[in-house]
Amino acid sequence: MIVLGVEHNASEFNISPCSQIQNHACYQPDLTAMIYEDRSYTYREFHDRVRLWASHLDEVGVQPGDRVAYLGMNSESFLFAMFASWWIGATFMPFNFRLSAPEVSQLFLQGTPHTVFVEGSHLETAKTIYGIERHHVIVIDDDPYALPNGDIPMYWAKTSNLEGRDTAGVRKPRPVVMRDLALLLFTSGTTGLPKGVQLTFGNLWWNSMNVDTMVDTRPGDITLAAAPLFHVGALNSFVIRSFYRGNTAVVHRNFDPAKIFTDIEQYGIGSAFLVPAQLQAMYNHDDFQDAKLETLRAIICAGAPVPPVLIRRYLEKGLVVQQAWGLTETSPFATYLPSRMTEEKLGSCGIPMPYTQIKLVNLDTGEDIREPNQSGEMWVKGPNVATGYWNNPEATQTAYTAGWFHSGDIGYIDEDGYYFVVDRLKDMIISGGENVYPAEVERVLAGHDHILSSAVVGTPNEQWGECVVAVVQPSPGVTLTLEEIREHCDNHLARYKLPRKLILTEEIPRNTAGKIDKIRTRALVRETLEREAAEEKVGS
Repeated sequence: MIVLGVEHNASEFNISPCSQIQNHACYQPDLTAMIYEDRSYTYREFHDRVRLWASHLDEVGVQPGDRVAYLGMNSESFLFAMFASWWIGATFMPFNFRLSAPEVSQLFLQGTPHTVFVEGSHLETAKTIYGIERHHVIVIDDDPYALPNGDIPMYWAKTSNLEGRDTAGVRKPRPVVMRDLALLLFTSGTTGLPKGVQLTFGNLWWNSMNVDTMVDTRPGDITLAAAPLFHVGALNSFVIRSFYRGNTAVVHRNFDPAKIFTDIEQYGIGSAFLVPAQLQAMYNHDDFQDAKLETLRAIICAGAPVPPVLIRRYLEKGLVVQQAWGLTETSPFATYLPSRMTEEKLGSCGIPMPYTQIKLVNLDTGEDIREPNQSGEMWVKGPNVATGYWNNPEATQTAYTAGWFHSGDIGYIDEDGYYFVVDRLKDMIISGGENVYPAEVERVLAGHDHILSSAVVGTPNEQWGECVVAVVQPSPGVTLTLEEIREHCDNHLARYKLPRKLILTEEIPRNTAGKIDKIRTRALVRETLEREAAEEKVGS
């Protein structure tokens, strides 16, 4: 029997997602909550599984405010673990499943979780993580798509052993309020060490308000979760709010364009969060032209700049790619470009979300920029903005000024007040005293017929200080030259922005969010240039 209602302070209303799931299980128990690898769960079934896992967390002593970690890929278990953590008021802390054991160990030391969920397929990685023996470990051993890849230590728990246990005495979902910590998400670390971003339930709730106000999503909608859920973009764009509203989430373990096309047609998927690299891969797939995607009303693309040429290619198929901008710290959206403005404001990341403020700040003077077409750092303020970084007061103090979060992104507004992101501040190249923004060059390179992907970085240069290097992934069988690249760019860019060096590669280094990994890209450039210099020295 499901008992509704929760106790709360009259001045602080309960906004627990688990209370909403409980309501859905009571009033619409047979509606589909989730589809994972073609296995469906009704809200009644989903509720019961979350409650089962929450009972175990409660039994092993997880307390409100404790961290519960998760190591694994997109799956039903990710969502069971997250909502089970929230059921008892704990903070969910998912890890990037592609990190090495030493990298995960670093996050363990930062986040100090009480309990760790480990997918069977990541068992061997978990065994080598420093300090994991000091935590309560639960191995997910009953997912046929993530079976254990080794022997499970006898002192670790198993989810298969939870089946059939009595949950009659399990408490109702613990009430949570705006200030309670929901997620501890680690930044991607493309420019440095990851930091733990503190996102409250209020941050998540206000982002839902922003999305529901601006985006064409509807009751009964079906959303696609194909980007990694340990990133806030995929997790809190549509998925968390799908369970708030009683909608359906289709969870993909891996990114497979053919599977995405099939599921959009089969389930009538209406919304999806995708990163530019995924949209590009879908466009390049043989099935794209014949795929039936007309139900897909809301495609939000963020996480990296979206080349205008890619937006045009989707428009030709009748699909409007809607750009948004934000970061983990803004949970995730700070701006959004309405679909009706996609063509008119091509390349814009839109206007501020209804309950979010944006301003531009001069990098040299620290003064606000109010004139159009002048670049500055984008600062964000609002109830969707994270409270700071976990156990890192220095980073928090550096990133916040009087409630304004310094995004580290450079942007400008046009005459109509629409925002355009230029690039990351840390990625800016200074060549001959002029500022060169790599994202601007990358957008131009994206328009080349024989370039699948590109990354632009700076490298030290005695004459210019830094020079522009283009790392390019050409189409199969195509060989490009620096002269061809410069000629293409010369039609769109000032000459000081043109690449002075070209490196061809089979694949552009990216992180799991689809963003260009500038650390690995710079390492690739450095190693290639050093090798070429050594070969030239030997040849002479």
